[in-house]
Amino acid sequence: MQGTNADVPVHDSLHVTEAVSLYQNDEWWKAVVTYQFEGDSDTDETAMYLWHDDGDGWTRKNKYVIKTPDAWAVDRELIDDYIRSDAPTTETTAFPVSDYYTVGAGETVFQSDSWWKAIVNITGKGSWETNEVMVYLWQEQDGEWRRRQKYTIKRVSDWEEECEVIDDLMLTDHETSGTGSSVQPDGDVAADIEALRDELETHLSGEFT
Repeated sequence: MQGTNADVPVHDSLHVTEAVSLYQNDEWWKAVVTYQFEGDSDTDETAMYLWHDDGDGWTRKNKYVIKTPDAWAVDRELIDDYIRSDAPTTETTAFPVSDYYTVGAGETVFQSDSWWKAIVNITGKGSWETNEVMVYLWQEQDGEWRRRQKYTIKRVSDWEEECEVIDDLMLTDHETSGTGSSVQPDGDVAADIEALRDELETHLSGEFT
């Protein structure tokens, strides 16, 4: 880990309050960034960024937004379970990931008509076997689920380092139960809709560019 550095290539509309580089070389740069949206100094948001420099400057390749400590607690538990377990021996096609990937298992964090967030265990990339965890956020457009966010964890050691950084940024002065919230059918349609709205607000960011 290279330490704190607020000079990161994020969108101009974001005001960076803290940034921790996980690694940086001539081509790749990965960092955890806490920022505020322009005109909203009361709300902090944290995201894992991955940028690539192909000679024309840093271009964002992946971004994984962690909107609240509660959302992080849910994601953290699922990621930790998958990355520390052996690769699944079965396969599933339940998630709209690239055909290049083989998904052994996965769990939906939430899904609505427009948004779908899931954490999946990848067991193959093309003809290569692997055991990785990916966090996805898709948006439904024109009848298809299109990827809006992605975060990949390849090794337990990477996860432990990244988790520690995010914990420090997200969980300071917050108490988390590690269980998160969920929508439970109770026969009250209005209550279910309100609960789903709260769930989406917990996880989704207003900025995807």
